[in-house]
Amino acid sequence: MSPSEAENQIRAEVVARIEKIILSKWNEAKVEVFGSYRTGLYLPTSDIDLVVLGKWSSLPLRTLEQEFLEKDIAVENSIKVLDKASVPIVKLTDKKTDIRVDISFNMSNGVKSAELIRTYVEKFPVLPKLVYVLKQFLLERDLNEVFTGGISSYSLILMCISFLQLHPRQDSIRDNSANLGQICCFITF
Repeated sequence: MSPSEAENQIRAEVVARIEKIILSKWNEAKVEVFGSYRTGLYLPTSDIDLVVLGKWSSLPLRTLEQEFLEKDIAVENSIKVLDKASVPIVKLTDKKTDIRVDISFNMSNGVKSAELIRTYVEKFPVLPKLVYVLKQFLLERDLNEVFTGGISSYSLILMCISFLQLHPRQDSIRDNSANLGQICCFITF
């Protein structure tokens, strides 16, 4: 259920194409991946989360939208600028792969959160399996998007970590697939 090397490569190419456009416009900027792609806990339907770090007097959301339109990188009419959101983002769907991408600006906390999750993946090797199963479970029930009343991927992962911390078993720390029967306990958790 975990991403294949081919899926990782396709996503890396999407990131490289977008990063190239961003850096051609703002060569001082830095593009970072965060979210489920950075942690490796993504499903084939998951989006890619990027943050652009740089110095602007006002966020260049519309400028970036224009760059993407000129470079013809996105599926027609897929570019959306959410400039009134608490975290303004540019959303698009990559034309070559149909992978959705969300781009925010100067919000480095997502990168730090992804690194935290990676430390827990090392501590609890069963965590990815638990997360994949539950993500798919939520996806099939349309409960995987916050804006439609579901739960965010990050919240789900934190709940899984909490569950593993509260139910410490030596064999749950090792990579033992037999313990995935504990998912029923998690759901009642």
